[in-house]
Amino acid sequence: MRLDYYFAGDLFDHKDLIGNHLLADSVMRGSGGIYRALLPQSGECEVRPDALEIRDADYELLLHARLALFNFDGPDLDSGTVAEFMAARMLDIPSLLLRTDFRSGGDQMSGGSSSEVQQRRDPWNLMCSGYPRTRVLIYPAMTRYQKVFQGENDLENALKSFYGDLAAEIIRSFDELMKIPPLLDTKEKTETAVRMFLSMCGPSLEKRFNERKIQKILSCRFPRG
Repeated sequence: MRLDYYFAGDLFDHKDLIGNHLLADSVMRGSGGIYRALLPQSGECEVRPDALEIRDADYELLLHARLALFNFDGPDLDSGTVAEFMAARMLDIPSLLLRTDFRSGGDQMSGGSSSEVQQRRDPWNLMCSGYPRTRVLIYPAMTRYQKVFQGENDLENALKSFYGDLAAEIIRSFDELMKIPPLLDTKEKTETAVRMFLSMCGPSLEKRFNERKIQKILSCRFPRG
């Protein structure tokens, strides 16, 4: 069984682009081809007749995904990634929030004295936390980097080890997410949400979806009826 996931995050420089590609490839290989990334960077270019084409193309990918991975790195989250995460919540798409950044951010670390409460708080703005069918994966990239790359002369092996370990964590989280029962648990509820989302995003996105495309999305989520 193949499950396509939307891969959201920065794609503005060589570190973003290559890192996204390496991680997506490692997840695909590590899952035996089950989890395959829908990478926005694969279809985007710097020059388009209308800037909304980029937004609409990304939302179209998201609508065709069975689950989604959101890169929540940075002292402040990328605004486009947050918008896509909110779209995924509206559409009841299982979502994994991945943070490899060791810096703290947001407004969740102040207040409260319980250590248990503190441990549950995420290192980003509280408005991005607490949603159903969502999992958080905090991966200490700097710690793992020091273990893998210190004394390793073979860059290819080091990269395979680093991304292989991260991919394994993501695959385990994806497996857990796919076991959570959907909130939109019928084809009718999902169709209503999809059509409402298309309408709220405006005519430029609606024009990309004819009836055949909408039914294809529904048949992927409800293959037996």
